[in-house]
Amino acid sequence: MNVEEAIMRRRSIRHYADRPVGRALLERVMKAGIWAPTGSNRQPWVFIAVTEPDTLHQIRVVSPGMLWDAKALICVCSDQRKAGTFPMGPTLALFDCGMAAQNMMLVAVELGLGSCVMRSTNMAALREILEIPDHLQPELSIMLGYSDDPSPTAPRRDEGVIYWERFGKEEGTRDGSDCKRTKPAPPFG
Repeated sequence: MNVEEAIMRRRSIRHYADRPVGRALLERVMKAGIWAPTGSNRQPWVFIAVTEPDTLHQIRVVSPGMLWDAKALICVCSDQRKAGTFPMGPTLALFDCGMAAQNMMLVAVELGLGSCVMRSTNMAALREILEIPDHLQPELSIMLGYSDDPSPTAPRRDEGVIYWERFGKEEGTRDGSDCKRTKPAPPFG
């Protein structure tokens, strides 16, 4: 599978088969996160893999976004010490964690795993459950498992998204003389 195919096949999986996810697969997923882009090469991420059913249940209790039983979960945290004290440090660390999560979800697709990113969690409770130290900020979690959901990937809109040189110019010459304009795209549904 190539990267473009993984991107097109990736979707949010919320139903998982009753089949454990092995440690070797989770390590491969997390290693992909390590190779994500990062501002000033700070690499401010820390990943906590969870496979213990009791711990997953505790997280589910404090996570409204975790509606089904995932077989594994990776909590993506930003290390605020690595984020630095410059004004954009914490924001860049959050972006870095998001890019790491995307890398992990794409490798999960390649490995035959379904995934769903989640932020609707009581972060204080998550911190306590996973014994996360103060210098780490839980940013999001990735639920993982073998998909038990046959529904297709949701369509993506392509009108009103891509422009060339300036907003409103979807195609045409540099001066916009043959620029095609479109009506606004319908909302997601």
